Amino acid sequence: MMEMKCPYCNSEMEKGEINQDRYALKWKSEKKGAKSVKLTSILTQTYVDAYLCRNCNKIIIDVDSVEE
Repeated sequence: MMEMKCPYCNSEMEKGEINQDRYALKWKSEKKGAKSVKLTSILTQTYVDAYLCRNCNKIIIDVDSVEE
């Protein structure tokens, strides 16, 4: 597995995937038992702001701005 470093602080990043369940879009870790991060909610926020770098093909999402 390829190690990914944070472009801002150089810490190791955790690999996961973004998928949609019945009610929300979530980021889910590959690690078993790890808590998922809700990105959207069908009731309060149907989108999430994200920033794309077309040069390095990375998308950055600030999860602090997501309503829980």
